[in-house]
Amino acid sequence: MVKKRLLLLTVLVILLVTGSFVVYLVVQEKRVYDPELFGIGEPVAFRHILENLDIDRSFETLRQLGARRLREWVWIGSFLENQSVVNHTFEEAMSQVILQAQASNITIMGMSHDFPRWMTDIENDSQAVPIRNTTTGSNYMLFLEKYRTSWKTIAQTFQNITAWEIGNEFNSDAFLHPQGFNPVSKSPNFSTQEKADITTDLLYYGSLGISEGNPNATRVLGGLAPYPNIADIEAFLKGIYDNIWSSQWPSVNPNDYFQEVNWHPYLQDEEPNESNWVSPNKAIHDTMKEYGDEEKRVIFSEFGYSNKTVSQEDVQNYLLKAFQLAEDNFPWLETIYWFRLIDPTSDTTSEVNPPGFGLMNLDWTWKPAAYAYQSLTQKPRDSFNSVVF
Repeated sequence: MVKKRLLLLTVLVILLVTGSFVVYLVVQEKRVYDPELFGIGEPVAFRHILENLDIDRSFETLRQLGARRLREWVWIGSFLENQSVVNHTFEEAMSQVILQAQASNITIMGMSHDFPRWMTDIENDSQAVPIRNTTTGSNYMLFLEKYRTSWKTIAQTFQNITAWEIGNEFNSDAFLHPQGFNPVSKSPNFSTQEKADITTDLLYYGSLGISEGNPNATRVLGGLAPYPNIADIEAFLKGIYDNIWSSQWPSVNPNDYFQEVNWHPYLQDEEPNESNWVSPNKAIHDTMKEYGDEEKRVIFSEFGYSNKTVSQEDVQNYLLKAFQLAEDNFPWLETIYWFRLIDPTSDTTSEVNPPGFGLMNLDWTWKPAAYAYQSLTQKPRDSFNSVVF
């Protein structure tokens, strides 16, 4: 995608005219970014049900920030009673979110990444799946069929959500593991190849279900984690492409698995720069080229920093730097979904729901990073104004 930029010079001219000062102001240097670059991730509907998060205020804030896209978590185990039956409480909350988004000119991308017990027959672990066994009638194949039908139900129910992200960080142990996984010892776990194989299955069956529920919806590769760093995303993506091209899966066409590519280029506490952020992200995109997918759009469905581990000022500066580097170096990038809008409540924080990433504090006060975000989305003023004193 070709993005437009505008650079305006700062000029101050003072003239003496009939005893009055005429001050001509030309706008300071201002970069104009593609509006679609600005997204934010937040499970607004889910938090509305569990925490009474104010939907109206959430969208008022999104509008003030200038966000154009919202990534919504749609947990299968919460939004569905079973593979074919919708939970009406969550459906109603999402319907409110959709109406607010439409009124705010904000596009929603939905994301589901969990596997409830009724799908897997695994108790008390919504990120565990059966051991891979593609024999007809196996527990694993029964699981995949339920996964497919669940996606069909979700896509069919929420027709106004026209993009769906199939999973989240399935290349990490936290989000994809076998029964009995211990989050402390990180075992038992799947090997990298096993995760790549299962992820390829999930993308295929998820895509089938979405297409059945809403043929017009875009199917997005579930964001890959920097596990343990950004460079490892490249290897995992290669593994998925190799699987597709191997003829050992139902289709050799990547479009039958995903129509957009997606990863999470977190840097932990490091400031983004050419070597640690630009180069590895370009390398991942080069992998897409290698497999003939360079024309696909790319999104970063999560990126951000926690002010619990770096200073508020650093988060602000890193945000500005990241968007600038993306604009200058990634013409193929569609959207960065900043993680997240508002901090989680203290009783819900965990390894996968960490504190401090919100642009807003829990009392809705703005952090410095929020003002930085807003400064990027605001349009420049008229290029020439005069004020007479």
